[in-house]
Amino acid sequence: MKTLKLAAVFTLSFVFIYAFAGCGKKESTEKQNEQKQTDQTKADTTKMVKDGKYVCPMHPLEQSNEPAKCRICKMNLVPKDEHNKEMMEMHEKMEGKYAGKKDMVHFEVKLSVIKSDRCEGAIESALSSDKGIVDYHIDIIDRVIHMYFDKSKTSKDNIEKLVSNAGFDANERKANPDAVAKLPDECK
Repeated sequence: MKTLKLAAVFTLSFVFIYAFAGCGKKESTEKQNEQKQTDQTKADTTKMVKDGKYVCPMHPLEQSNEPAKCRICKMNLVPKDEHNKEMMEMHEKMEGKYAGKKDMVHFEVKLSVIKSDRCEGAIESALSSDKGIVDYHIDIIDRVIHMYFDKSKTSKDNIEKLVSNAGFDANERKANPDAVAKLPDECK
């Protein structure tokens, strides 16, 4: 009986020691992995360039010629070719839907620098206020709005004013300074 108790105590002691040693090792491994990830992110973000092959879909100024992570949101950058293909497909779909229809006009608005996908929301809000704009998509990386509008309900000039009054340059029309002041910091 005494031997059985001694064996049970020894077994329990061994289990506790093993468990505590394992937990410490697991925490140590997790910390090492986190440090490697941080080091990798630091290394990746040093590769940023002005016009790279890879881009952050949320922060289009974050670009690299090699796979990397966005310095702002830490997302992996995506190949620009993939983004451009997606934008082209959206554009072709829209053209197929509206091209040749009465009163429908294809129009593109070249925008000022877009620093974040949050800026896209401000532009969308402005565009939704014009009932003559029937469809659009915003390419924040190439800084352009592709759209169709009903010329019996609005005009190119009205659309450029909307975008300008949202705080962004619209083709040759400069952004309204009062609107720019109201934009979130990452959109200025």
